[in-house]
Amino acid sequence: ILTQGHGGLLEPIPRQCLSLLSRFAGSDPLQQMKLAEENTLNVDAVDQREEMEVAVQQICANVLEYSQSLLLQSSSESQFSICLFSPLMVEPANRDGPRGDVATPVSYSRVPSLGIIVHLLRQSASQFFKYFESHRQSVSKLHGVDHLPPEEVKELCQALMSVTSGVDKISSSQRNALAKRRLVKLINNRAILLSLCSYIIETCLFILWRHLEYYLIYFSPLESQDSLLSAGQSFRARHQDAFSGNVTRSFGVSRVSRQDLDQLRTDVANNFGDSLQKKLLDVEGLYCRVRSQYTFIRALVRRIRGLLRLI
Repeated sequence: ILTQGHGGLLEPIPRQCLSLLSRFAGSDPLQQMKLAEENTLNVDAVDQREEMEVAVQQICANVLEYSQSLLLQSSSESQFSICLFSPLMVEPANRDGPRGDVATPVSYSRVPSLGIIVHLLRQSASQFFKYFESHRQSVSKLHGVDHLPPEEVKELCQALMSVTSGVDKISSSQRNALAKRRLVKLINNRAILLSLCSYIIETCLFILWRHLEYYLIYFSPLESQDSLLSAGQSFRARHQDAFSGNVTRSFGVSRVSRQDLDQLRTDVANNFGDSLQKKLLDVEGLYCRVRSQYTFIRALVRRIRGLLRLI
């Protein structure tokens, strides 16, 4: 159970929960978690990878959903805000994944930055397009399975049979039936992944919008020359607004200077440009076409774009 401690401060368990996000901000989260299969032709390995691919995305979605729930419990007004991410836009240092022979522990003490959220946006958008193309191809093959090349039918069957040589011993009608089963399984798997990617994107946009709104509109920076970007800065659990006397309930936000906010404005403008915005809007358009469901992606992109105009 994830709870808040006394005085609005968050307990270590939520801190550890959010620290997991750095695990998903890599080029291949499955590789980072050492779950890539050794033999793609083995039916158990194929099933395991597909199941774990869904599981990894589901865990990421759950962590983001929890972050969103914390933000929804608070107000955007400064005296009632909860800050979960620091106003830094640096990308994760391990985005290409750790070395396979080195165990990389999750850092529970380091406060996650908004850079992780932006990186997850880019990563999830790219994954969405990959899953969408795979889904489209599988649907097309399912409709014309009787006309697929024999080798392709055999490959589809092998994903469902533990003994690859057994494919040659069954009739063509049985092979087509197995191929259809495999394609249906692929379509369902990709549909789940498309849904999760869309949800991750939508939730990341909400988290980014709420933090930018707070930092750029409501937050009163310290006049100190120190910056979060300076070496040796330690994060504090609470920030006292010296001007209004209000206490901001924050999750690991340390002293934020005017220099930090100036850097945030520059980094947001550079990292959330027209190219990324177009990709996110394309995701919403394609997802609505596949699932006939609507999302808040366009509305959230519009709100963030409105904040960018203010800076």
